[in-house]
Parts: sequence; C-alpha cells; structure tokens
Amino acid sequence: MSIGEVKVALDESNYLLDQGRTMIEGVGTALDEVAGLVLATLHDTRRAEAEQARKAIADAVREVKLTLRAIAAAQDNGNAYRKALG
Repeated sequence: MSIGEVKVALDESNYLLDQGRTMIEGVGTALDEVAGLVLATLHDTRRAEAEQARKAIADAVREVKLTLRAIAAAQDNGNAYRKALG
C-alpha cells in the first residue's frame, strides 16, 4: 500500500467516524429524552424492576459517552498519523 493510499484510507476513516459520531450523538439525545421520562415515571418506586431500569439507563448513558470518547480518540490518532505522513 502506497503512502497515497494510506492517506486516502485515513481520510475515508475520518469521514466514517464523523458519520458514526453523528449517529451516536443522535442516540444519546434520544436516550436523554427517554431517560428523563423513565426516571420521572419511576420516581419514588423502589421495586427491583425499577432499580434495574435505572441501572440500565445509567449504563446506556455511560456507553454512549464512552463510545463518543473512543471515536474522538480514533479521529485524533488518525489525524495525527495523517499529518505525520504529510
């Protein structure tokens, strides 16, 4: 693979990561809306199912944040490598 081909692949990867980030941000926005409704509905409920739902929501929110951080790190690393190639 030539340096030019590597640059093209890095550019394409960056573009695809942008698309993924946009999609995950949308998921995060929808999750925030749903989480607000669910948590309001479960307010003062101490049943085991309610606790499981709260935990599942918190886990999902955390995963969205972690995924966005991973995408940002991948883009930063790819961009740094692309820059090093010239």
